[in-house]
Amino acid sequence: MDVIGHRGAASLAPENSAAAIEAAIACGAEGVEIDVRRSSDGILVLSHDNDVVRFGGTGRVDENRFALLESFGVIRLDRAFESVPAEKLLVLEVKGHPWEAGYDPAEPVANALAETLNAAGSRRVVVSSFNPLALKVVRERAPGVGTAVLTSVAFDLASNLAAAVDGGHDECHVPADLLEEDFVARAHAEGRRVVAWTVDDPDRLRTFATWDVDGVICDDPCAAVAALRR
Repeated sequence: MDVIGHRGAASLAPENSAAAIEAAIACGAEGVEIDVRRSSDGILVLSHDNDVVRFGGTGRVDENRFALLESFGVIRLDRAFESVPAEKLLVLEVKGHPWEAGYDPAEPVANALAETLNAAGSRRVVVSSFNPLALKVVRERAPGVGTAVLTSVAFDLASNLAAAVDGGHDECHVPADLLEEDFVARAHAEGRRVVAWTVDDPDRLRTFATWDVDGVICDDPCAAVAALRR
């Protein structure tokens, strides 16, 4: 079962930072999950939220140039590529959803990400999103890249699997609180991998391993790796 650091390793360093990404890789995680947005000058950056209030600024990520975002500690996606070896896994969550302020239906983040991944060469990447339109763009524009349907606790497991099958996506990324053993079996029967988020309880990690869950996204990947070795 792959241990994947959530937002790099959100319990160990500032989320979506180079330090968080490097901490996860250093302790033996199989990879990291990070959030991708786009600055006003077209740079793909790592940020979970679209507003920059949490960084001490004003406005949205997509309204600010990268030079200003960088001063807040926001890093470029390129920096993540440098920190994660090509054989390790990068789960890239495309942000920019229809329910967000300033949403652009042209899907600029997904389009820019597809272009970037096509030029990035061989590496392990899965693109995930709550937004089916973003996933459709990636499937069409970067067909060699894995894609994953991401759903929240507001949706049931059956809808996640149906969306993965109907959309031709490779993975089901589901909340740990909803996950059931029979769902894992059903997803595998349909040829889909199952990744649970966010999982840090040692007993739950070990239970998921017995269910043949393919991956777990963890705030503290170092503790997760240690728990699964016991």
